[in-house]
Amino acid sequence: MNRRIINFFSSGRWIFALLGVLTVGLLVKDVLIPLQNGGFTRIVGDGKHVSSYGFDLSGCRTPPGDIAPSGNPKDGLAALTHPALLRVRQVSQINKARRDVGGFIQNPDRVIGVVIHGQARAYPIPIMNWHAVVNDTLGGEPIAVTYDGFCDSVLVFSRRVAGQVLRFGYSGLVLDSNTLLYDQKPTVKQESLWSQITGRAMAGPAAARRYSLTPLPCQVMPWGQWKQIHPRTTMIAGITGLYSAYCKDPYGGYYASGGLPNFPVHPLWRNPRYGLKSRLIMVRVGRHWHPLAFRKLFSTAETNGLARVRVAGRTLLFECWRGPQWRTAALLSPTNIPVAYSLLFAWYAQHPRDFAGWGTVTKSRSQTSRLK
Repeated sequence: MNRRIINFFSSGRWIFALLGVLTVGLLVKDVLIPLQNGGFTRIVGDGKHVSSYGFDLSGCRTPPGDIAPSGNPKDGLAALTHPALLRVRQVSQINKARRDVGGFIQNPDRVIGVVIHGQARAYPIPIMNWHAVVNDTLGGEPIAVTYDGFCDSVLVFSRRVAGQVLRFGYSGLVLDSNTLLYDQKPTVKQESLWSQITGRAMAGPAAARRYSLTPLPCQVMPWGQWKQIHPRTTMIAGITGLYSAYCKDPYGGYYASGGLPNFPVHPLWRNPRYGLKSRLIMVRVGRHWHPLAFRKLFSTAETNGLARVRVAGRTLLFECWRGPQWRTAALLSPTNIPVAYSLLFAWYAQHPRDFAGWGTVTKSRSQTSRLK
């Protein structure tokens, strides 16, 4: 056996064996995973220069210099479109089968929950970390479930815009440390950039027409609670080849630090009463968003976790959870109000007027001129 090993390495055949292993790895990454997700992507964007991404920034609704590369290429996070689905029982079976390698989606894991026309579906944040957007149809409605780990922001939108049903992808660009999505079209000249945290088209043909996405109700809660409330729920399955990645949290240390966001933000929140990375839940009553700090909700919650808050003349009922890793809250009633989640710095940068009454903050050059 030792002689065979020596002959193997001395002959140089090990080089071809190594190349074979690398080739198999590339096939999994660039062929099998794209096939599971419905297609192939060509690498666009060098992660350093905005111009390398090819988007038309003429007529941009924000100063083009405020847009920055994220370090990832276009489609560096592969959006999911009409993903495979799992039942509650199947999720439990996968967790049991993967028990020795970290499991899959556990009861404490946060999920984005959406209910449309009586159909409930969960979009786990451990999966969303690696895909950013899911183009789905729920209850007969085309929706985009979006998540950005740079600011822990969650929004769900209708994909119907001006009589068309759009499909969104990850652009690789950021604005105020928040990802910019893009609508997937036959040519890059037809594509537009969209702010994940406002739903506004920021550049491209849709921006010229001042299009905006319609936000929808959603909830973020632990998977254990979601499946109790909705026992017939489905959950997106993600991509089997990424199950090990789903068990890893790429943003945990970033949230725990008290430092600045990863990318430039204008205007930057300056009120010391709340930290830059304070977690917020926003409710949209009428045409206006109303931000509520988790800290306020948790301080007013009863021992059962329920908190009642008056917002714009309406009484809203929330439930709060103190998990081993996360705090989260969800609007329980009424159920027809659009909801968003975000870290404070990101929501403030693009919604500064929502913070009237929160105290004095420092304005920057961009606060009055950001949106054209």
